[in-house]
Amino acid sequence: MTKDFKPEGYNSVSPYFIVDGADKFIDLLKQVFDAKVLREFRLSDGNLMHAEVQIDDSVIMLSNSSAKYPPITLVMHVYVPDVDKIYQIAIEAGCEAVEAPKENDGDPDRRGTFKDFAGNMWSVGTQMC
Repeated sequence: MTKDFKPEGYNSVSPYFIVDGADKFIDLLKQVFDAKVLREFRLSDGNLMHAEVQIDDSVIMLSNSSAKYPPITLVMHVYVPDVDKIYQIAIEAGCEAVEAPKENDGDPDRRGTFKDFAGNMWSVGTQMC
């Protein structure tokens, strides 16, 4: 059998963030989602060229923006055990409130949305049934 085509524990698809302030972004992910840095590669000047960060069972990738790769924004959804707690942590960490957690008719999840300093939207949800 051949070697696995991806690192153990990685999903086949990983979102890739390009942000102005990658180290700050990683710190935010650690604070809000208890994220763990799996790998990071830096340029000789210390600038973060590439990082891989695990949130629960998923891996996201990111890098600092540059002239060649300008910042982009994404919309992410993350299931969490306690949407109200995670939403509050995000707001206390400086994220912008978009929509406080609530339950909508016909949706089995309680969801809330916030925006991080880089402009990314995060929808967090907890399945209620």
